Amino acid sequence: MIINQSAQLDSLAAALVAAQGAVKVASKDALNPHLKSKYADLGSVWDACREALSANGLAVSQHPGVDGAYVTLDTMLVHASGQYVTSRCAAPLAQQTAQGVGSCVSYLRRYALAAIVGVVSDVLDDDGSAASSQPAPRPAVDHQARSQPVQQAARKVEQAFLGSRTVEISGIQPACDKCGGAMWDNRPRKAEGKMNPKAPDFACKDKTCEGRIWKFVPQDNPPAPQVDGPLFNDEETPF
Repeated sequence: MIINQSAQLDSLAAALVAAQGAVKVASKDALNPHLKSKYADLGSVWDACREALSANGLAVSQHPGVDGAYVTLDTMLVHASGQYVTSRCAAPLAQQTAQGVGSCVSYLRRYALAAIVGVVSDVLDDDGSAASSQPAPRPAVDHQARSQPVQQAARKVEQAFLGSRTVEISGIQPACDKCGGAMWDNRPRKAEGKMNPKAPDFACKDKTCEGRIWKFVPQDNPPAPQVDGPLFNDEETPF
């Protein structure tokens, strides 16, 4: 954001208009080893705008600093007339080392320089695309369909042992309806008073996911047919 500027900007504005007409496209000739993508490094951004700025009496001065856990950078675009405009940007410091600060400053310098002058890169902006891209939505999970294999196994047991009835099936838990992953069962802790009773019955185990089931209602099993008399006769006893 712009944090300061001279009282007049007419000379600077005219010079910047002329300079931007001559600014080149920055070449992406550096490789990010972590993202396996190319990007325009600080040298490429300067090569794209240095001649255009100098020819029109413009210069850029950048001043790094530290504000708590953030590295800051003030960038000044100044004209030979003395007119100027400054902006500030910041980024969190990932590593508390001199190398970490240097890397963060270099990152801010190239983005701030490109922004204040109007430099663009020659291919798709990988960093911008990564920041703006949204994960593909996952289909909703059908909890009833997910439990069908176990329910069918219970029905087979009831059919094999006439008169029996499955009263509980353990191990069936709902999947997260947002990401499809496993969920924490909070019901025992809520029943023991170890958790806020207003907490959800189930919460996704992925801390980055917001999947919640506030009140879980398991599917009721249909009652098995009841049979009067002994379950087995002497010939049918399986053991």
